[in-house]
Amino acid sequence: MPVHHNHADIHFTDTGVGRPVVLSHGFLMDATMFDRTRDMFVRSGFRVIAVDARGFGRTEADPAASFTYWDLADDIAAVLDHLAIAGPVTVGGMSQGGYTALRFALRYPDRTRALILASTTARANTADETAQYRSMAATWTDPRALLEPQARALAPLLIGGTAQDQDHWINRWLGDPRRTRTTAAWETLATRDEITHRLHEINCPALVLRGHADQAGGTADDASSLAERLTGAAGISTVIAGPTAGHGVWWTHPEAVAHCTLSFLHSLYTAEQSRASA
Repeated sequence: MPVHHNHADIHFTDTGVGRPVVLSHGFLMDATMFDRTRDMFVRSGFRVIAVDARGFGRTEADPAASFTYWDLADDIAAVLDHLAIAGPVTVGGMSQGGYTALRFALRYPDRTRALILASTTARANTADETAQYRSMAATWTDPRALLEPQARALAPLLIGGTAQDQDHWINRWLGDPRRTRTTAAWETLATRDEITHRLHEINCPALVLRGHADQAGGTADDASSLAERLTGAAGISTVIAGPTAGHGVWWTHPEAVAHCTLSFLHSLYTAEQSRASA
């Protein structure tokens, strides 16, 4: 059953047992973007909780009701409350999901054990980027507009990977009869607030992950800024190599992402157990 919170029904999946890892998806995607890595996490002893953000997947909310990424962080907290998970969790996010994860760590530091930040940034948009997003939104949310040219132009930047990787999402976008429900989500993306100056407040361990060819918000500069400013990242960012490793690397390169993230988590909890037994 979804969690009713702040005038929305927040849908999530809950798979496996063990230490909880909460995952938040990228823009124009949904929680199924983690399907290719979920079983690898579960087999490694983690409980995977994947949340559909407002405007996407099976979450239901008023498409005209504005929200922020702080609100999406609160939605995750509501899901954890519903599941009676009070202790700290690892929060992972790709792109938009990373915006949410960072704000969750700032708002709920006692509930954040670690962060996995893929293809994301802490910066706000430039004026030109905001205008570009609003222009794209005008076509995307207009049911009378022809969506396919925009979808096919956007997929290489937003997804990357192979044509098959992209076609999965293009077909879902073109088959969605509720394009207008993303109206508020587009505006949230266009007007997100700047939090770079607050990254020093986040002290938990963090993995900063990006694809080598990402040019859509997970660039080398974005990753370097996170890795340098997040105390727990220790100046380290991980790059998934290859010309097809773009923005949607969590979807397009699941084995490489799982290897990096699970290595990070296992080393984190091994060190924690060693300190506890010392």
